[in-house]
Amino acid sequence: MSITTDVRKYGETVLEQGKVVLDEARKPWFAAVGAGELAFGQLSQLPTEVQARLRKLQTEAVNLDPKDAVQTVTGKALGAYGQYATQAIETYESLAHRGELVVRRLRRSPEVKSAFDRAEELVADAGQTVAAAEEKVTKPGPVTTTKPAGTAKPATGKAAAPTARKAPAKRTPKN
Repeated sequence: MSITTDVRKYGETVLEQGKVVLDEARKPWFAAVGAGELAFGQLSQLPTEVQARLRKLQTEAVNLDPKDAVQTVTGKALGAYGQYATQAIETYESLAHRGELVVRRLRRSPEVKSAFDRAEELVADAGQTVAAAEEKVTKPGPVTTTKPAGTAKPATGKAAAPTARKAPAKRTPKN
């Protein structure tokens, strides 16, 4: 294959991998946004829930037997581990989805929309810069020729443009 084809394939591969990485990189961010939004909603309900739980614990504490309490807690702890692991995964996915919805809602606001538009413009500009750089790398440059030494133009007082030089001959290794 030619160098141009190789560079083009590498560029396409990097672009595709970048898209996949970007999609995966957004997920924790969406989860964090979703967690913040969920926490805000939950904290607003916290005072009434705490009062209700406190009353319940006060009534249960009066009738508590220590041996039964240890056995009950041990059994519940062993059973809850698997349940909590599954619940954690489901919660993470739910938070990521929730965060994505919040980001979509925010994108509709004019201030945030203009920031995202600017970011998209910058990404597009970067893509054009990469394409231009790829074109410079993959297209052959203009052919330069050197003029014989006796055909130089007389100096006119202006700085003369630099002339192209021949590359030095390759050295052969000595054995």
